[in-house]
Order: sequence, then C-alpha cells, then structure tokens
Amino acid sequence: MILTGRVAWFNIKKQFGFVSVPGSRDSFLHMTVLKQAGYTFVPAGTTLRFTVEVTNNKPRVVELLAVDTSTADLGEPEPVRRKVIDNSDDQSTQQAN
Repeated sequence: MILTGRVAWFNIKKQFGFVSVPGSRDSFLHMTVLKQAGYTFVPAGTTLRFTVEVTNNKPRVVELLAVDTSTADLGEPEPVRRKVIDNSDDQSTQQAN
C-alpha cells in the first residue's frame, strides 16, 4: 500500500522513528529503509511518500518513494544523504623506489 505522511520524529542513535499518516496509525520507519533510499537522516516534518507493510496490525515503511524536505519543521537539521563513492575512474598510483 502506498501512503503519504510526515516524519513525526527520527532518532539517529536508536536508528528508527515514526511517520504520521492522516487517518491512519503512525508507521514505523527504520534506518535500513532510509539507507536504501540514500539517506542517513530525515528531519521531523519531512513529507514522505512510501510503501507500507502491515504486520500484526502495525504498519512499517518498507520503501521510500519520495522525500520532500520543504515541509520539515523549522529548526530541524537538514537531511543527510549518504555519499556515493564512484571508483570507476580510480587510478592506482605506485611510488617509484
């Protein structure tokens, strides 16, 4: 099921948080889902479009489809994207002795 909601809170140390969805239960958001989308943090208030899976009547985010940080709460830190390292142009250098 695809839903849209806003990050209620996310704790980096605990590596999880919750997304508030109007008219529905809050959805659990784990760090692994953020990492799959290329993020390591999202501030409270950020609007997310996501796929949710319900187990034992508890919804959890399984995939992020869109992240809109323009709705983030004032005073919250900026979202952190994971750096992508491209080694395709990496050239080895050797020191001459």
